[in-house]
Amino acid sequence: MNDLIAQTIDTPLPQIRTVTSADASRLSALTAGSLHWMLEDDRPEVGICRLAAFAGDEPVGLLLSCKGGDDLQELTSVMVAKAWRGRGIATMLLSELMKQLRQIGRKGVFARWSSQLPRASEFARLLASAGWSQPQVTRRRMSWRIGDWPQAFPDRDRILARLEARGLVVRSLAELGADGIADFTAQNTALIAAGRAPEWSDTSGWLQVADQDATVVLSDRNGAVAGWMVCVLQPQFGRWYIPQGWVVAEKVPLGWLVGGIASLCRRLEAKAGPDAILIAQPPAGIPGGMERMLYKQFGDHTVATDFLFESEFVFASPEQCEI
Repeated sequence: MNDLIAQTIDTPLPQIRTVTSADASRLSALTAGSLHWMLEDDRPEVGICRLAAFAGDEPVGLLLSCKGGDDLQELTSVMVAKAWRGRGIATMLLSELMKQLRQIGRKGVFARWSSQLPRASEFARLLASAGWSQPQVTRRRMSWRIGDWPQAFPDRDRILARLEARGLVVRSLAELGADGIADFTAQNTALIAAGRAPEWSDTSGWLQVADQDATVVLSDRNGAVAGWMVCVLQPQFGRWYIPQGWVVAEKVPLGWLVGGIASLCRRLEAKAGPDAILIAQPPAGIPGGMERMLYKQFGDHTVATDFLFESEFVFASPEQCEI
């Protein structure tokens, strides 16, 4: 029997419908605690879509998604109550999401999930059955307790002082001020335009939410920007996050990546205390990049390490659908 209509004689097919923040308390058991904010957040710019499966008045399944970049939507969570699994409910939720996304003009939908996600293989099969792309490992995610960094990085202050003596200048956004941030943004744009920094390193979106004290800009003594490390507080997850870290290629062998992370961690420990959790999930496979440096230098001292998989489904354009 097709799993979209799988049911028993005594069990009617659950109904899928869009739910609102008013339903948050009823749905909280159907997603992880770290995602409860998505049940209540109604900001248009976040673009949260909440779909639930109901058996009568009982919610038995929930799907959460939010806006991603480039007119894509991110599938964040799919969960079905244990007693209702194996009846095609997750497939129904996913099918309804994709239908709605097409209707509002999204280009497609993607998902990222951890290698440690419970029932990860079943989630991958769900996406494959809907025609999504083959999952690819895109990032290695690493988490640290800031108070453990002296053990992981005992020579931090000495190394940073040596790098600064050799020309590295590290300043926070707070230290730069409005004029300095404007100059940094202009140099960031110029580095990308010149091909010296990748397009994903554009900080224009992140600077709006970046912590002013922990986010650092790396430059030489003449003020030429050569790198940056953005730090963001994620209160819904109870952690600090580095969404971007980049140093121009010629400065990597000089240790500027290490200097940047050393400065960021020192500032963050002073601001948030030793129990603060810092997480980084830089793109994997970039030669000399952040992911390689962090794992090589500090991988033995992480609180947790896992791999992130990614899959996507891009909707066909009307032209591609023509016969």
